[in-house]
Amino acid sequence: LVRSSSELIVLFIDMATDRSSARFDCVRVEPGMVHKKGYLTKLGGAHDGKQGNWKRRYMVLRDDLFYYEDESNFEKGRDPKGIIRLDSFFCIKKDGENPDNEFTIFAVPKPLVCHADSKEELNSWVKTIAKFGR
Repeated sequence: LVRSSSELIVLFIDMATDRSSARFDCVRVEPGMVHKKGYLTKLGGAHDGKQGNWKRRYMVLRDDLFYYEDESNFEKGRDPKGIIRLDSFFCIKKDGENPDNEFTIFAVPKPLVCHADSKEELNSWVKTIAKFGR
């Protein structure tokens, strides 16, 4: 149920099935709500095809993906080092063998390549981001 105009509930109902088994999927309950947070290693530097550098950053998925130098900067309310806008994007895991647990968020104006610490974290980030589409 929507308790206020600031809350957004996304409702998916498969009309081909019995309505008693309808699936409710709440993606964004409240603007600014944190959906996932944790450390990822991101590729930074040149985005014109040249070699970049890998930096470990504290990521916070809200309405967009914010990244901070570390968790303490987020907890202290400091400005993020960067923001990946999620107005129009898709997210995929690296094909084939993936020992670095790599995935890419293709967003405008540039993609963000990340490494998770484990397969479980990789799957959790990709699943959460994929459900987040507007």
